[in-house]
Amino acid sequence: MEKSQETPLMRQYWEMKSAHTDKILLFRMGDFFEMFFDDAVKAAPILGIALTSRNKKSADETPMCGVPHHSVGGQINKLLSAGLKVAICDQVEDPKFAKGIVKRAVTRVLTPGMVYDAETLESSKPNFVAAALETELAVVDVTTGEALFWRGLDAAKTLALLRALPVAEIVTRTPASENPFDQELPKTGERRLISRYDGPASTHELVRSGAGLEVAGILIGYIEALEGDARLRFLRPFEERFWSQRLEISPTGLRHLEVFETSRGERAGSLLAAVDRTRTSMGARLLRSRLAFPFTDRHELELAWSKVEAWGSRHRDLKLVREALIRVGDLERRLTRLGPSTANARDLRSLQSSVQAGLDVFALIDSVVPAFPHLESLPPGARERLLELSLKIDRCLLEELPLSVRQGGMIKEGVRPELDEALKYATHGQELLMEFEAREKAATEIPSLKVRYNNVFGYYIEITNTHKDKAPKHYLRKQTLTSAERYTTDELVELERKILSSQTRRFELEYEVFESLKAGALAATPDVLALAQRLAEIDLAASWAQLSLERSYVRPVISESGRLQLAASRHPVVEQKLGMRFTANDIELDRGGCLLLTGPNMAGKSTLMRQVALSVILAQSGGFVPARRAELPLFDRVFTRIGANDSLSEGLSTFMVEMKEAAEIVGGLTPRSLVILDELGRGTSTFDGMSLAQALLEYLLGQQGGYFFFATHYHELTQLAALYPQVKNAHMAVTDRGEELRFLYSLRAGPALKSYGIHVAQLAGLPKSLIRRASELLKSLEADGGHGPQMSLMDLSRPAEEERFDDDIDERVDPVDPVADAHREIARTIRELPLDQLTPLQALVRLQEWQSTLKDSGH
Repeated sequence: MEKSQETPLMRQYWEMKSAHTDKILLFRMGDFFEMFFDDAVKAAPILGIALTSRNKKSADETPMCGVPHHSVGGQINKLLSAGLKVAICDQVEDPKFAKGIVKRAVTRVLTPGMVYDAETLESSKPNFVAAALETELAVVDVTTGEALFWRGLDAAKTLALLRALPVAEIVTRTPASENPFDQELPKTGERRLISRYDGPASTHELVRSGAGLEVAGILIGYIEALEGDARLRFLRPFEERFWSQRLEISPTGLRHLEVFETSRGERAGSLLAAVDRTRTSMGARLLRSRLAFPFTDRHELELAWSKVEAWGSRHRDLKLVREALIRVGDLERRLTRLGPSTANARDLRSLQSSVQAGLDVFALIDSVVPAFPHLESLPPGARERLLELSLKIDRCLLEELPLSVRQGGMIKEGVRPELDEALKYATHGQELLMEFEAREKAATEIPSLKVRYNNVFGYYIEITNTHKDKAPKHYLRKQTLTSAERYTTDELVELERKILSSQTRRFELEYEVFESLKAGALAATPDVLALAQRLAEIDLAASWAQLSLERSYVRPVISESGRLQLAASRHPVVEQKLGMRFTANDIELDRGGCLLLTGPNMAGKSTLMRQVALSVILAQSGGFVPARRAELPLFDRVFTRIGANDSLSEGLSTFMVEMKEAAEIVGGLTPRSLVILDELGRGTSTFDGMSLAQALLEYLLGQQGGYFFFATHYHELTQLAALYPQVKNAHMAVTDRGEELRFLYSLRAGPALKSYGIHVAQLAGLPKSLIRRASELLKSLEADGGHGPQMSLMDLSRPAEEERFDDDIDERVDPVDPVADAHREIARTIRELPLDQLTPLQALVRLQEWQSTLKDSGH
C-alpha cells in the first residue's frame, strides 16, 4: 500500500490507518465515509459501488470509493458478512468550528460478531461470536444478550457445536492457520471470521457466571478490547449447556434433513420455514435454537408439550395473544441499539413501544393463568418497573422524532420547567415580540411603532420622526436614521437574550432529558431481557399450538416399551407443498429393529424415512408432530446417510463421502440412536457396494438397540429378514401397467419385486431406443440369474444393426470395441493429467476409477 501525496488530510488518514492495518477504514469526509488504497479495491466489489480515484486530473491516482454516512449501516453489514473487520473513523468536532483539519478519531471497531446495526441482520437468526479452547466453548450474541458455555468437550464435539450454531466469528489464541477451525469449518459452507486475540482474559463479573472458565474470560476480554464495556451491560449471565442434554444431530444430518435450509441454501422449503408460526423475532430465534438443540429430558418435554396443549385448547385466547405479540417487535435488539453513541430518540421510542406491547401481552395472559401450567412469569417487581419506564418515556418523547439528538424536536412540554421556558422562547419568540409591540403601541399611543431585527443591532423599536417626541423616557436611543429613530428597553433586551439563547439552551436541555431517559432504559436492561425471554417462550408455545391446529399435528407420547409408532405419519414440509394429495403412512419399529425399504426411485422411500427423523426432531424440540398418533422413544442421536455427494475441495469422491458418513454412524452409535441410511454403497461397483451395505447392516443389527431405516436398490439384502427377525421388509407401492408406472406412495409390507429403474428413466424423457436397449440388457441379466462375472454387460450380444439407436440420430453408428475404447480413454487421461496439481488422495481415487473401468471392460 503506497502512500499518496502527503496532504494534511492524508497524513491524518495514515495516522488512523496505521493503527488498524487489518481492517477496512471508513474515513468520514463531510457527508461520506471514504475508503482508500487497498481498502477501496477490496470493498468496492463487495459493496457494488464504483472504484474511482482522488484528484483525477493530477498525478495522484489513489484508489478510492465511498458511501453516504446516513446509510452506512447496510454497507458495513455487507463488509462484515464478507468476513472483514471495519474501523469507523468519524468527525469528532463540528466542521463549522474547526480550525484547520477537522478532528477525527476511530469511534468504533466492528467485526462479524460485533455488528454495527442489528436491524441489518436476519431477525430470526442469532449472530454469535465464539471463543474455543481444548475442552471449552463460549458463545455470545451481543445483539440479543444471549451468552452460553460448554465444558468437558473434545475437539470433535467443539467442531460439531460450531457447525450447528450460527457463529459469525471465532476468537482463538492461535493464528488462524494453526488451529483446526481454519481447516474444518469451511466444510460447512458458511463464512466465519477467525480472529486471534492475545490480550488478557477479562475478570468482569460476567466471567464468574461462566464458571470462571478461561474461555469466558477470553471472549469477554475480546469484546471489551473492541468496544469497552458498552456491550457488556446487555449480556445475560452465561448459561451452561450440556452436551448430553441435547438430541445430537450432526451438521451432516441437519443438512441432509434440510432443517434450516434446503440443499440449494434457501430457507424456503426447509423444516424451519414449514413450521415457523412465531410472531416475534425472539420467538423465531428460540425456535431455531430448539430445532438445533432438541431436548432429551422427559420432564422438559412434558412441560413444553403441556404449554402447547394448553394454548391449543383456548382458541380465542390464542388468537388474542398472537395478535398482541405482533406489536412487540425485536425487544432484545431494540434494547442493544441504545448502547452505541449513535443511538437516537427513535431507538428509545422503539424500545418503549416494544416494552409496552410486551406488558400488554402479560395483561392478556393474566385472565387465563389457571389454564396454563408453569406459565412464564417475570421477576418480582419487574412488571411495575417496566411499566414505570414505559410511561416515563411516553410522557417525555414526542410522537414524531428526528434522527439527530443534538437539534431538539424530541421532548414534550411539561417535562422540565427550564426546558418549557426555552421551548417557549425558541418556538414562540415571534408571538412574544408581537405581544410586546402591541403593548408598547397601546402605552405610547404611537400607531407606527414597530419592533424589528437586523444582524448588527439585534431587536429594536423603530419610531418615525413624526412621533419621536412621544418616545417614553425609559426608551434608550440605539440608532438615528434620516426618517426615524431606533430604541431599545430593558424588557426588549431581556426578551432578545432569551429568544437568541433559547434555541441553544433548548438543544442542551432536550439532550439532557434524552440521556436521562436512555440511562433509565439501560438501567432496566435485566428486566427488559427477562421480558424478552418470557415473551419468546410464550410466542414459541403459542406458535406450536397454532401449527398443530392448522396442520392437525398431535401431541407425542413417550414410549415406555421403546417402540416407535407413527399412525398416519406425514412429512411436515412435503405435505404443505402437496396439500391433500399427500399420502400418510403407518410406521412401526421396535428398538434394535430395521425397516428395510425397497422399491423404485421417486416412490417415496426417502420422504418416508426423513419424515420419521423430522417427527423426532419436532417432538423433542417441544412441538407436536404431523400424525394421527405418535408414540416415540426418547432419542439421543439422529444419524443420516443420504444422497450422493462429493467434496472436491477436500479431495473426497462420492464413495469416500459415503464411507466417512457411515464411519461416523458406526463410531457414534448408541442404543437410543435413530439411523437413516439411504442408498449406501452406490458410489462403487455393484458387488463392492452390495457387500459393504450388507456388512454395515449386519454390524448395526448386532448392536444393542438403535432404530434403523435402510433404503436400498440391492434387493439381495431383503433375504436378511430370514436371518435377522428384527429386519422388516417393506416397500413403497406402485402399479405397473406395461409401460405405465404409477406411484402410490403407500408403505406396504414385504420386499419390492423390482426397482423399475428403466421405467423411471422413461418418465425422465430418455430416448425410446435407449430405453428399449436397456430393457433387452436387463432381460439378459435376469435370464443369467446374476451368476456371471460382475458387470458383464459388454459380453452380451449387441443390438441388431437395424435396431441400433438410429431413431434418435440420422448418421449410422460404427461398431465399438469397448475394451479398446476403455484403454484409449485411460491413456488419453493419463497424458493430460496435471500430476503437479494432484494430492496423493486425488491420485489414489483416479487409480481406483481406472481400475474399476478396466474391470468393467473385462480386463
